[in-house]
Amino acid sequence: MVRDLILHHRSQAQLQHFLNHLPHALIIDGSEGVGVTHVAKVLAHTVESPELLIQPKKKVKNEFVIDMNEGMVVIEDIRQLYTQTRTQQTGKHVYIIDTGSRSMTVGAQNALLKLLEEPHADLHFIITTHHVDRLLPTIVSRCQRLTLLDITDKQTSDFIERLGIQDAMKARRLAFVGRGKPALITRLANNSELYDARVNIMSDAKTMLGSDIYKKMTTVHTYKDNRADSLLLLEDIMYQLHTILPANPDIHLAHSIDKYIEAHRRISDGGNIRLQLTASLL
Repeated sequence: MVRDLILHHRSQAQLQHFLNHLPHALIIDGSEGVGVTHVAKVLAHTVESPELLIQPKKKVKNEFVIDMNEGMVVIEDIRQLYTQTRTQQTGKHVYIIDTGSRSMTVGAQNALLKLLEEPHADLHFIITTHHVDRLLPTIVSRCQRLTLLDITDKQTSDFIERLGIQDAMKARRLAFVGRGKPALITRLANNSELYDARVNIMSDAKTMLGSDIYKKMTTVHTYKDNRADSLLLLEDIMYQLHTILPANPDIHLAHSIDKYIEAHRRISDGGNIRLQLTASLL
């Protein structure tokens, strides 16, 4: 499994250290689609741990359901984990706490601290996150850290070729929407519905950069209830602007990027989607 990982060379060097010396507590962070949870599973597999995965949840009709986009790791699961780890276990056990697109509740993090403060030779915890800044400093200070960098453009093109993508247009689109993120590229390549939806967001980003204000506002309306896709839309817009800026170092372009960065931050923090997308256009 290790040899199949596609990692930036600096991340690969870090990973090798943890393959040889898995710590009691480890944070694996990186952008969405780079493969943080997959790498965590590989680490667990190397020490022959059973798959022990905690995922973010959202309460729906008084019941918790797994929701990777809107959910958070909840205190109830960490309390259950605390009870579970108090029992006698044979062999190494690696518990992976996947925080999804968001993070862990403060209550869950405080409960996790109790576990991190009681090291056991055969007990390990791996927190996977795309937002290490949303973890409490006390959590971060008790963990070692593996940061997965986006893979290079050359690695991206080689990986897409290795997947056997024959359609040149699809290969170019995968390189754009999956830029540097092998796990995301794999999902898109293997799921035509997901691929089509992601390409639509890419196309909408181009519309948002056009001159037709009516089309822009119509596009904003279609994203008003979808936080995850609105963030992807903004990321595509910013990526396109960053590719234009070196050849056209215009101060207005730079200011536009700042507006989209601010809109992305506010929407990530729970701000009104329609309001923030509209404000980014002004």
